[in-house]
Amino acid sequence: MSGSSAFFILIPAMYILLTLALAIIALMDRRLIAARWAALGFFIACASILVDGYRDPGGDRWVSWFTVATHFLPLLVMIQAFLSRHNRNAPTFAIILTLAACIYVMPNMIWAPPHWVRGVLVQLTCTTIIAAGLPTLWSFRRKSTVDWITFGVVLGAAASYAGRTIIIFLNPIGETQQDVIAFYEGLNLAFHSASALMGMAVGIVLMMTIGYDMVLGRMEESEIDPLTKLGNRRRLDRQIADDAAGKRSIGATLVIDLDHFKQVNDQFGHDAGDQVLRAVGAKLATLFEKFGFVCRTGGEEFVVLVDEQQAEGIAALGLSARKGISSLSFNGTLSRVSITASVGFHRREANETVREAIQRADQAVYCAKTDGRDRVVGAVKERGFQVLKAVV
Repeated sequence: MSGSSAFFILIPAMYILLTLALAIIALMDRRLIAARWAALGFFIACASILVDGYRDPGGDRWVSWFTVATHFLPLLVMIQAFLSRHNRNAPTFAIILTLAACIYVMPNMIWAPPHWVRGVLVQLTCTTIIAAGLPTLWSFRRKSTVDWITFGVVLGAAASYAGRTIIIFLNPIGETQQDVIAFYEGLNLAFHSASALMGMAVGIVLMMTIGYDMVLGRMEESEIDPLTKLGNRRRLDRQIADDAAGKRSIGATLVIDLDHFKQVNDQFGHDAGDQVLRAVGAKLATLFEKFGFVCRTGGEEFVVLVDEQQAEGIAALGLSARKGISSLSFNGTLSRVSITASVGFHRREANETVREAIQRADQAVYCAKTDGRDRVVGAVKERGFQVLKAVV
């Protein structure tokens, strides 16, 4: 191993640096689950390559088994790291395959395969573990440029192991100790070099994706209303921009304004008012979770951007919002307080901007207020004219 000693020192050192960097990131922001998995993966890979670099190729077979098993595990963990960015887990069959392969290549067992079968099996298992994550990564590829790069790197890693499988199949490892040593001094060193380069590429991409997620997380934090946990005006602006850019399609708008909310603050204090707003925010988030996006745009005003697929039911959604808010009940000093809301809606028309649709819905809210409150009014088009029409 003297000719490759630098390799078995430099690569583990790089893996240790990646492990430390990712572990620090994971401690700084516990929401970055991918950083935890990645740190674990590089730690295992570092241990594997250190043991593999300084063992005798013809020596203890259990040490050899350890290096093989710890070659499977980092791949599975790295796939989990990439998938966890999208709240997904590695497929169950990949986990089962990893465990089964670890058992199958155990030495001194009655089922222990010949060296050439073992070699093909190891590379084929690695290929399958990596490929298991490709369908999910493919489905998220258009989410960002980072996701495209991630898919490309993982696909390249799978192709690399598939190529090794073919090479070993065409150049089988002999059964004598000299044959095994020759393999480790030839093809195996080339495979290690390829794995090291691939590992570094994966590490760079992981750092890039995690950095991207950190920045995105900070941006999202700045777009969240701290009281209700709904989006704020900044998030609303971004959703409108996404619609203009074709990233989403907003088909209707709802504007919701709580009735006599100032009286709650005046009579019971701002803490009580905050309690009401939190309850209303939670109710709206639940009601519209599958229909659109909710944000708080003012003290007691909320705006809902309804997806195009759900826009035809905008009147019913407005009724649900009004009834949901009026059904809220409170304890303590607010136990006798009834909260109602005036709701305005508008079905977005062709060539109409989202902001114009919000303005129409806002006009409908004003009509609901002047008409007695606790009702739903739609800004609708009838016979070519815009009219305000009460639903309740």
